[in-house]
Amino acid sequence: MSEENKKKTNFFKQAFKSIKDLDKYEDFATELPTKAFGYFVKLLLVFVAIITLFYTYQIVQNMNDMYAEFKNKVPEFSYSKGNLTVDSEEPIIIEDYEETFGQIIIDTDASLNQYEGNNKAGILLLKDKCVILSNGTTGQVTYKYEDIISVYNITEFNKNDVVNYIESINVISLYSTVYFVMFVYFYIIYFITIFMDVLLLSILAYLVSRISRIRLKFAPSFGIAVHAITLPVILNLIYIIVNLFTGFEIKYFQLMYSTISYIYVIVAILMIKTDFIQTQIELMKIAQEQEKVREEIRKKEEEEKEKQKEENKTPDKEDNENKEEKTSKRKKKSDGEESTGANAPACEELGK
Repeated sequence: MSEENKKKTNFFKQAFKSIKDLDKYEDFATELPTKAFGYFVKLLLVFVAIITLFYTYQIVQNMNDMYAEFKNKVPEFSYSKGNLTVDSEEPIIIEDYEETFGQIIIDTDASLNQYEGNNKAGILLLKDKCVILSNGTTGQVTYKYEDIISVYNITEFNKNDVVNYIESINVISLYSTVYFVMFVYFYIIYFITIFMDVLLLSILAYLVSRISRIRLKFAPSFGIAVHAITLPVILNLIYIIVNLFTGFEIKYFQLMYSTISYIYVIVAILMIKTDFIQTQIELMKIAQEQEKVREEIRKKEEEEKEKQKEENKTPDKEDNENKEEKTSKRKKKSDGEESTGANAPACEELGK
């Protein structure tokens, strides 16, 4: 994959490849750490945005249900001079939102001591104070009505005033505020937890690469870990949504979450090693073919040289033969001339 193609690949294509194409993890390992971190930030943004949307929706539904409950079931009440008065002889107990807020108890004729043994978390509204009950380490927190309401410069109100105030609230602004606050909270929480998972996966990828003898550095290991966490994060998203609306729970989901990411890291490292071995084999084959080609070229060059030598020898031989022939002709001629000169006096004597 070229650098240009890497830049053009959008987040959703990268996420799809991270889940489906394990052979692409070799490319992820070559990414810069900044690019891998950027992918992690985008993955977390999408995850938190969707989670926050569903949590906000549930909170809004609960708020609407609580308002309807308050409007229809809570008797008339009034507040004046730091004291709350309710037109009911019996305590009012609302248990519809016990899983979210705990029990809501309204009892203006009782004291806090009467509810000391109450182990259920929730909200207790007494005559002059509001008590937040908790089963955790915080125990209980008490707020006086006068301290809370004086901030808003309100001295008295009744049920009708509260209903009118609630109905005058800008719903879009309220929901947007709830969404923003929850988004920031969830992003901080999940960033810390999921980033710690990524670091653990990076260490695992580093160790597995050492054992596999391909010796990846920490930066490629981090790139592999970031993409290996993609499927577990998406499964976690689905699980949270299902659990939020149905209450369905998987006992060992966290173990499954970790196992899937570990499998992705190990398989990715092994596939990178396999590709590395195949690349080495191909390079060896190429080297062997190149050696064969060089050997053939060498042989051809030698044959050409031999041929050239033969061609160079032939004209020299012909020249030698011509020289020898000329030399022999010269010798014959000189011999003939000598024989002619020797016979000349004998002819003269015969003439005489």
